[in-house]
Amino acid sequence: MQEFFSNQVGESIEWFGKVHIFLILGFILSLVLLWGLAPRFKNKKYEIMIRFIFIGLVVLFEWRVFENRLLNGSIFRIPLCGIALYGLTYSIAFKKEKVFKIMYFYTFGTILTFLFFDTLFGLDRWSGWTYFGAHAAIGWLAVYGYRVFNFIPLKSDLKRSMLFLAGYALISGFATYKYGGSDELFLKNPPVEFMRFLIEIHQIVYLVVLVSLAALLMYLMYLPIYLTEKVKNTRFMMECSVN
Repeated sequence: MQEFFSNQVGESIEWFGKVHIFLILGFILSLVLLWGLAPRFKNKKYEIMIRFIFIGLVVLFEWRVFENRLLNGSIFRIPLCGIALYGLTYSIAFKKEKVFKIMYFYTFGTILTFLFFDTLFGLDRWSGWTYFGAHAAIGWLAVYGYRVFNFIPLKSDLKRSMLFLAGYALISGFATYKYGGSDELFLKNPPVEFMRFLIEIHQIVYLVVLVSLAALLMYLMYLPIYLTEKVKNTRFMMECSVN
């Protein structure tokens, strides 16, 4: 038990090995289940209990990192997944729709994390469970806000989200280039090794590709919302025409 909660690296997970694949499938299954069950929580007295169970999971998984990140680090060293997690936690806990609509588009980071994780800890250590648990919570909160509270991000919210991220990236990038330290937004160093050849071409080339990829992924995050709302509107129009 002492080893489980220690910071010693145990058995790390192999990329796309059996354990990694089960993690990805489990995460997807949890999102599908929550997507289907969440509308049943609407306007129910017990909804607030379920909501704070999710908030409690966030605290459980993230507290150690949060303590180190905010109390010992800098707010400009928060990675995109951290921004998404803290922003979505606040928006769901206090039902802040405007905040949710901005933070929702950053949830693409949790998908990339499950595919290309950068933790050395395996599931034989608490740090491994908290790492994947905190990133899974980002997806859960995003689904919860949309399906339970009916917070519907729009294209205008996507643009605001991009502007907010661009402003934060400028500040974080300046801090990284000027003072060094952790490059949490991967502005100098790629998140995965197979992108390193872009830096070898030129740093500007790498940044252009990184920014373009981030913008594309944020647009893709809007796609399930757009398609779901389109289907709902089509059904509504068909019901109206029948009646």
